[in-house]
Amino acid sequence: MIRILKTKHPLFAAHIFLLFVLCAVFYAPANIYAAPEVQTTSAGLISKVAPGELLPISVKLLNFGNGSKVDVSISYKITDMEGKAIYSAEETVAVETTATFIKTIQIPFGTIPGQYIAESSIAYNNQVAPATAQFSFTVEKKIFGLFQSDFYLYGGILILVSIIVGVISHFWIKRRRTMRFAPEDYSDIPHGERVFYELISDTVMGMRAQVGESALDIAKQIDGLVIDEKTGRVLKLTAKPSKVVAELVSGYEKALGKKVSFSFRNS
Repeated sequence: MIRILKTKHPLFAAHIFLLFVLCAVFYAPANIYAAPEVQTTSAGLISKVAPGELLPISVKLLNFGNGSKVDVSISYKITDMEGKAIYSAEETVAVETTATFIKTIQIPFGTIPGQYIAESSIAYNNQVAPATAQFSFTVEKKIFGLFQSDFYLYGGILILVSIIVGVISHFWIKRRRTMRFAPEDYSDIPHGERVFYELISDTVMGMRAQVGESALDIAKQIDGLVIDEKTGRVLKLTAKPSKVVAELVSGYEKALGKKVSFSFRNS
């Protein structure tokens, strides 16, 4: 270098000195000049909340600077779709590399149901560009612990199921009753006795429709009459048919306290 400075070409020496300065500048460690740069991301842990409930927000801060701590001021704001703020708050945290935490915000009790936007923005010294993150959520009232839309949905499904079950039950009971009180077939009984079997059977069936199963209990007490205890079908007549009919009608009249009428089947 001494020889270069003593050369007879001073312009050449100046060029060498300038080159040395440029190399020192461009090849210096980059982190000496790197300014802190912090970015933020946020996400709602739930998409629907009722007035007065807590809205949890997951906040993540990333420091892309030189690794030194940076005091970051975080602003939280909740606005409606027209930009009107219903909540705002601010806090300061120190970020070295990464900071992740959950921020809970209580939705005001008088909040009108609808769509809202939760926004988090950060500010710090020597900030180059704004950093903001946001997401949308729904505020909805609750009925008996359920969100209003869910309550109406489940209520509608319950009503629909109840109607279907009611209709099916109605037709099932009607069919069962029709089968229960359908006239018994006595074609296997000789024609001379068949009319009494049919008369007694129809009388028991008619009384069963009026007073229920007690009609079978009364019929079982008649001497000379044998019936099926479940269906009321006449199984056997061991006494004079006319006597059995008279005692059966008398027993039913005493139970009801009024006259009992009966009719013969069409041949």
